[in-house]
Amino acid sequence: MPGAEALTGPDVPDVPGVPDVPGVRAVGIDVVGIGRLRAMLERRGQPMLDRLLTPAEQALCQGASAHHRAACLAGRVAAKEAVRKTLGGHGAGCAWRDVEIGREPSGAPAPRLTGRAARAFENAGLSRLHLSITHEAGVAVAIAVAV
Repeated sequence: MPGAEALTGPDVPDVPGVPDVPGVRAVGIDVVGIGRLRAMLERRGQPMLDRLLTPAEQALCQGASAHHRAACLAGRVAAKEAVRKTLGGHGAGCAWRDVEIGREPSGAPAPRLTGRAARAFENAGLSRLHLSITHEAGVAVAIAVAV
């Protein structure tokens, strides 16, 4: 996304009054308009959905209503972009489907990296990703924290 960036690693300047968090190496955040994503998918159809999301992600977003499905899909797209931002320059060239957002038994989102994203994660020296997704007021927001 143009103009978007993540706060990463040792290059992050010290900010007076903001304590260092041991182990946190990068933070990525993204916002996706639910209606905008729904309209794009209506125009471009299943090929666009298949480009953005894995079959497992699409299955997780099946629900009782079109609104639930659109919010879930937008949340996963935002989460993928937030995760990609934590990879910084190491993540150049990662495909949308190199980051899969599953679900823990608790219901929490669970990122799974494959392909270029997995290699970028390793090259960045990261060991774990934490992820949160929310949907409110027509937008889906995701934040990823890499340690």
